[in-house]
Amino acid sequence: MILRFLVLSFILALAATGARASPETDFQAARDAYQKGKFERFYKLAARFPDDHLLTPYLRYWRLKAADAANTELEIFIQQYPDTPLSNRLRIDLARAYGRAAEWPAFLEIHAAIVKPDQELRCYELRARQDNVATRAEADATGIALWRTARDLPSSCEPLFDNLAERGLLSLEDRLARLRLALDDGNLRLARELDARLPDDARMTPTALSEAQRNPREIIIAADPQRAQREVALYALTRIAKDSPEEASALWEQHRANYSPSEQRYGWGQIGLHAARRHDSRALDWFQRASGGASEAQTTWKVRAALRAGNWVEVFRGIDTMPEPLRNEAVWRYWKARALKELKATYPANLLFAKLSREIHYYGLLAEEELPAKLEARPADYKVTQNDLKAAESHSGLQRALLLRKLGDSGNASAEWDWALRNMDDRALLAAAELARRNNWNDRAIMTAERTRDEHDFELRYIAPYRDLASAYAQENGLDEAWVYGLMRQESRFIDYARSGVGAQGLMQIMPATAKWISRQLGLGKNAHAGVGKPETNIRFGTYYLKHIFDSLSQSPVLATAGYNAGPGRARRWQAETPLEGAIYVENIPFLETREYVKKVLANAMFYRSRFGGVSQPLKERLGVIPARVTAQQPAMPLAEGTLGADVAQQ
Repeated sequence: MILRFLVLSFILALAATGARASPETDFQAARDAYQKGKFERFYKLAARFPDDHLLTPYLRYWRLKAADAANTELEIFIQQYPDTPLSNRLRIDLARAYGRAAEWPAFLEIHAAIVKPDQELRCYELRARQDNVATRAEADATGIALWRTARDLPSSCEPLFDNLAERGLLSLEDRLARLRLALDDGNLRLARELDARLPDDARMTPTALSEAQRNPREIIIAADPQRAQREVALYALTRIAKDSPEEASALWEQHRANYSPSEQRYGWGQIGLHAARRHDSRALDWFQRASGGASEAQTTWKVRAALRAGNWVEVFRGIDTMPEPLRNEAVWRYWKARALKELKATYPANLLFAKLSREIHYYGLLAEEELPAKLEARPADYKVTQNDLKAAESHSGLQRALLLRKLGDSGNASAEWDWALRNMDDRALLAAAELARRNNWNDRAIMTAERTRDEHDFELRYIAPYRDLASAYAQENGLDEAWVYGLMRQESRFIDYARSGVGAQGLMQIMPATAKWISRQLGLGKNAHAGVGKPETNIRFGTYYLKHIFDSLSQSPVLATAGYNAGPGRARRWQAETPLEGAIYVENIPFLETREYVKKVLANAMFYRSRFGGVSQPLKERLGVIPARVTAQQPAMPLAEGTLGADVAQQ
């Protein structure tokens, strides 16, 4: 009996020693205690944690936060642990404290070392520079540019704007311009706040915004002389135009004379904008009455309307009048080159195509196909060496990220990973991507490989996990495997547990209602859809659904991709009354998320096809020609909103 007791005591002692001997176990327990506010237990666990462990910085960081440590202690930590994102977080804490106290020299010193300062710190920085005569003019100009936004800004920006207003640099027109942006964006809370700060003789009536929603026609007809009230009238016109550009046009034609010339132009531009988004063939006529776009949205949708109408002169003119930063985006460089080519200006078109063709994205692929011959090949793949991989495996930041991920702390793991990448060259990035791939951290592998500038590895950019499942189900459904991978990469970055805010699950992001419908179509058991988050079920269901949409939408990869994201009904409504070039259809998708999604999926498919080998086809051919819309009743499809969710209908 005594012997049994001694053996049991020995086993228990060994178990206790084993528990204490595992720093990872102690770390998890300490993290749990800290998060639950059990600080006595946290301090006890932290005190026995090894000083040289990879995760020691986290325990010391939490100890500083729990104790509300003095600035000097934060500065010591920053100097001791510069290779973790925790040092950057503490710099941000210090900068905020100095900013709130208006201690500008100390603020600027710490701010200079911060990686990716947020908007709150940006405003503190501008206030600090306003305080210095030598930097005041530049800070003022930046502050005025910052003001022009429809977004809410942090409270640290208010003194910056108050300073500009007191010195007469933030005019009434600037205030009204931001009010217009807020109304156009539907940010009514900000609109009310901006209105409250206007002079009494410029403000809207207290009930103006609610009246604009209940009875927009009356607001327009009234044509109140108050400046803010007139902005509400333009908002009311926009609300009508969203539903019926024709009704908005008739109303504006009748009452526009009561508004200033600039207000009239903006009103026509809003009617043109929403007509273009609805693919109304009269959009260009209304844009013409606007005499140029008064907003970025009006400018870009005027070009899209011209594309859909095949008016290449207007495409060129519209792009040429864009502000330079907008004009230099890949999308508009490509369409400017296309317009030049269509207008027989081949040489300048090819110059634009040649430069664009070296870029790794949808428009780079399209530009390359427009050239008479490849002028410059993309760099060959670089393959990670064993020495490269060893260096990545020994990198403390990457090691810490992988360990945090193993311990279930995905937020800090991703932050550590991103921090570790910040000064890496291309080969180090590719080695880190390979390390992530080997650890099944698929989204980090892709993100890391995409950061390279000159040397690339397309097998890492376009990893292909679950190949056996995807190939089998793509073949079973008669789908292009490269397209399936292009869609899966965009939907989930191959995170098999991915779940969207609207409930879409798994690698192919299938909505619950769609999963039930697919399960019934496949004749599976009553609860078979419950396993849709599992890779095999998800890929089986996703490829079946994609094939179903593909067949119902004229076997067009463009329409099916758009339908998978936004719902097949919408993809069908966006077709024109006559056949339309696929790339032009894509450019005219009204929802930004779906528009970008289709481009990325189809570009992904091209890169996967190149990786997998076999018969390839140009992207322009893959986009094809979208057939004319048919008005016959289509069979009911599940989940009309696709993977975007019902809220997309509000866009």
